[in-house]
Amino acid sequence: MDINPNTKGEEAVELFNLIKKNNLLPAAIDKLVPLSFIGQAAVKFYREQISLMDKLGVAEEQKKATLRDGQDAGEMLLDIEDLIGGLAEQEPVAMSVPNRGGGSGRGFKPSGKLPKHERLGMTEKKMQQSQTIHKNPEIVARVKAQARENEDIPTKTAVFAELKFEKEKERNEKEKKRRVEAEKNRVEIKAVISIDQALCISELENMLAAAPKKIPKRWDEDALKHAKTLVKLILKRLEVFNG
Repeated sequence: MDINPNTKGEEAVELFNLIKKNNLLPAAIDKLVPLSFIGQAAVKFYREQISLMDKLGVAEEQKKATLRDGQDAGEMLLDIEDLIGGLAEQEPVAMSVPNRGGGSGRGFKPSGKLPKHERLGMTEKKMQQSQTIHKNPEIVARVKAQARENEDIPTKTAVFAELKFEKEKERNEKEKKRRVEAEKNRVEIKAVISIDQALCISELENMLAAAPKKIPKRWDEDALKHAKTLVKLILKRLEVFNG
């Protein structure tokens, strides 16, 4: 089946419905990529039709039927993006190759191959988006379920918004955990400092009790020198209290 990526409007819807009805979803990426553009056009058409029905007051039953078709198209488009992402993951990147030349030619040089996204016939951004969808099946499933529940059409934009929300929530949870740990450490440090202070006071009290109560008035030279050295060491150790 030839797939024209520029197919728009009702024609895109008819082609998308034909593929869905007959289970004709291609397996080759060169067919899936243009089909994804058709899917985007079909989903856009459905959204515009539903918006128009709201303004014209179309019967609820007809509106719901169109919505269901739009939801099917949105889900199939996400499935197509998933397939593209999986195939893109399998495609090797264009690695640099060793440069066998001497002198300034040593090292690596481009392989000469086109970048992966160009070989697959898409932009780098589209390839990365498809790979992101492929790597997050739980988020995709959640977006599909939420769209059904909220009478909306699932889209790639909704998937990326949900991913952004999850990352922000994870970041907030990490920050909250970091703050809890920091507060816990602060309390523990404060407790340790209090214990250290109590021990220091106790040792100072012991030192005071052990200090000589009477100082001899007469000293021989060696004993006086040794005593002065000990006093200097004690004063140095306690110099924090001199302020």
